[in-house]
Amino acid sequence: MNWLGGKLGFVRCVDWYQIRNQDFLRNSGATVLDRLYGSSVLEAMRDILPNYDWLPWLFSKTPRGFWDEAENREAYMQWLQGTLQLKTEEDWYQLTEKSFNEHRGGGLLTNYYHGSILSAFEEYRPDIDWKPWRFRKVPNGYWHLSRNRRRYFDWLADHLDYGTLSDWDKLTRQIVCDTGGAGLVSHVFGGSLLRLRNDVAAIYANNTV
Repeated sequence: MNWLGGKLGFVRCVDWYQIRNQDFLRNSGATVLDRLYGSSVLEAMRDILPNYDWLPWLFSKTPRGFWDEAENREAYMQWLQGTLQLKTEEDWYQLTEKSFNEHRGGGLLTNYYHGSILSAFEEYRPDIDWKPWRFRKVPNGYWHLSRNRRRYFDWLADHLDYGTLSDWDKLTRQIVCDTGGAGLVSHVFGGSLLRLRNDVAAIYANNTV
């Protein structure tokens, strides 16, 4: 390993995150990696440098089944929170798929959470009442369920201090866009605020919000 590190120009511990299984193969070390470490670069590094706090997701690939363990998912989310300095709920809403991909969490998001940032956050911080419409992208098909639209309408009515159905006549396209409902208007109501207001009336079916 010392010889291999020298050949690859590795000086610091963090340099080893660049190591690939192919590096062992190309340098006559495939048998060592396979027989002693089960083809796991991570296990090799833990053996050679046991006192270093290795972060598995920073290697080119994580061990098979790694993301199936809840403690591994939580460890990554804690690391992501610290790395991106996410201090407030609003900070979390700014994250996108790109945020995960750029910080080595693309496999977790895609393979375990099926691309849903909301699912990742709900597991990590179940204490927060996450509002899907405050993310840059809501889950596919979210707005087509009346219960989800009702939840948004309830929140919006409270946010805008709407107390009766007539208050919804004051709703503007700008307000909807600023509060995360742009996709709702465009994808469900064809861009029509009138159809949105009619949906509000149908969902509440009375004069109080």
